[in-house]
Amino acid sequence: MTDEKLFIDDISMSELLKGTPEKVFSGTVVSARVLGTSPEGVLVDIGLKMEGLIPRAEFPDFDKLPFKEGDMVSVLIRRVEGPDNHSKVSWRAARELSSWDRLFAAHRAGTPVEGVVKRKVKGGYVVDVGVEAFLPGSQVDVRPTRDPEAWINETISVLVTEMDRAKPNVVVSRRKFMERERGQKREGTLAALKVGDVISGTVSSLTSFGAFVDIGGIEGLLHVSDVSWHRTDRVEKILKVGQAIQVKVLKYDATLQRISLGLKQLTPHPWSGVPQRFPAGSIVPGRVTSLTTFGAFVQLEPGVEGLIHVSELSWKERVSKPEEILKPNEEVRVKILSVDTQKEKLSLSLKRAGANPWEKIKSQYPVGSRVKGPITHLTPFGAFVMLPDGLEGLVHISDLSWTKRGKHPSDVVAVGQVLEVIVMDVKPEAEKIVLSLKHTQPDPFTSLRNGQVVSGCVTSVQEAEVMVTLPGDIEASVRLQELAQDAEGKEQLPEIGQLVTAKIIRADPRERRVELSIRRYEREQERQMVARYAGQNQEPLTLRDVLVESDDTDDSKK
Repeated sequence: MTDEKLFIDDISMSELLKGTPEKVFSGTVVSARVLGTSPEGVLVDIGLKMEGLIPRAEFPDFDKLPFKEGDMVSVLIRRVEGPDNHSKVSWRAARELSSWDRLFAAHRAGTPVEGVVKRKVKGGYVVDVGVEAFLPGSQVDVRPTRDPEAWINETISVLVTEMDRAKPNVVVSRRKFMERERGQKREGTLAALKVGDVISGTVSSLTSFGAFVDIGGIEGLLHVSDVSWHRTDRVEKILKVGQAIQVKVLKYDATLQRISLGLKQLTPHPWSGVPQRFPAGSIVPGRVTSLTTFGAFVQLEPGVEGLIHVSELSWKERVSKPEEILKPNEEVRVKILSVDTQKEKLSLSLKRAGANPWEKIKSQYPVGSRVKGPITHLTPFGAFVMLPDGLEGLVHISDLSWTKRGKHPSDVVAVGQVLEVIVMDVKPEAEKIVLSLKHTQPDPFTSLRNGQVVSGCVTSVQEAEVMVTLPGDIEASVRLQELAQDAEGKEQLPEIGQLVTAKIIRADPRERRVELSIRRYEREQERQMVARYAGQNQEPLTLRDVLVESDDTDDSKK
C-alpha cells in the first residue's frame, strides 16, 4: 500500500474540501473548474495557476459528459507536475471518495440512496451509487421480475446492506427499501380502504393472469378480465410496470388482506345501448379479432364482440376451417342475427350481409327437375351433392337406391362421384334442397305381383331361408318349406350362384319385401302338364304316362 493510499484513507472528504489549499499535494481532493476538453481528456483549473487533466478513460461516453465547461467539480490529485505540464487528476476517484463517506453514513443510519442500474451480471445487477454496488436478483423487487432487462438504466432507491471498503465491496437491496416503505404505508391504506373506492396505484408487476398494483404499502390484484371491456390475452399490451393508474376496489378481504381491483369499471359499460346501436337485422362493419374451430370473433367497437358461426361464413362453400375464409384483423361487413344483452352475446353472419341465393332457388330448381353434380361429402344420414350454382343438396340414405339397404351411404356411392338426381323438395326458409337418386328410375317393386313367375340367382343359403337376387337388384327370400322337394319329400337346397325359377307368393313394395316359392312353382308346372295330357288323350291317364312324358320332355331340352 502506497503513502498516497494511506493518506487518502486517513482523512475524510469533508476535511479535504475545507478550502482551497495553499499548496497542492498528491492525494488531496480539490475543487476545480472545467476548462474544456482535449483528445486526452478533460482540462480543469485546480488553482494556484495549475491545470489538471482528467483522463478520457474515466468517461464511458466522452460525447456525453456529466458536466459542462465552467462547472465546478471535485478532483483527486494523482500527481503534481511542473508549471508547464498538466497535473494528473481523477474525477472518478474524488467521486468515489465522497460516495464512500455517504454510503457509510447511509449504512449506519439505514437511509436509502439512489442509484442507476448499469448492467446485468450473474446473480443480479451492477448499480451505480457513486461506486459500483451489487444488487442481488432476489432483492430487486418484492415479487420475481418477469423481464430482467427491463431494469437496465432505471433509477432506483436502495438500502445499503453490506460494505467493505478494503475489498472494495458494496451490496444493496431495493426489496428491503420497498418492504419498509410499504410497511409504513400499509396500516394507513388498510384503515381507510373500502369497496367501491377509486384510488391511485402503481403497476408493480405483470403476470399471465393480470397485474399487481401497489395502492400504498399493499398490493391488489387487477385480474386480466377487469383490465378492459374488450378481450385481451396479454396484459402487457395495455399496462407496463411502473405505470400510475386509477383503479376501483371491487373486493376486500380484511382477514386475508386480499384486494381485487378493477380498471374497466371506471369507464362506461360498452354494452349499454348495444340493442339500439346494433339492432338485429342491421348490417355493420367490424374487425376480425380471433379465429376458432367453430367460427370467428368480430369486434364491432371496443368492448363489443360478436361471433360468426362457421355455418354463417359462406352460402356456397362448406367451410371446415374459418381461416379458409377470414384472417385476423380483416375488416368485414356482417349482419346482426340476434342480440343477448344479458349474456353479452351477438350472433353475426358474414354470408347474410350479401345477396341470398336461396331467394331465387325455387324457380331455379323446380320440383321434379333433374340436375347433375359431384358428391362433396358423406354423412351417416346421406350424401351432399354440389349443384351448378355452388349450393348443396342432400340425398337421404333412403333415397339412394330402391333396392340396396346400406348401413352407410358409402355402401352405395363415393365422394367425388357425379350423380344425376331429381329435385324432390326445395325449402328456402330452411336453406335445404331435398334430392333423390333412386327416383331417376322407376321403382322395380311396382312391377312385381303375387303369382308372378320370376328367375334369379341364389346369393346365400341360410338355416331358415335362401336369398335370391332378381333382376333390378331386388332381393327375395325362399323359406325352406317353399324349396323344391325330392321324391321322398325332402327339401332340395340349391347352390350359391344357381339360377332358379320361382313363383312370387308375397310382394310388398311398402316393406320392400318379396317372398318366393320354388315348390309352388313346380307343383303348378306339374298340374299344367297333367291338364295338357288329360286334354290330348281320350283314355284314362296314368301316373306312369305322365312320368314317361316328363322324361321325354326333359331329354328333348338337353
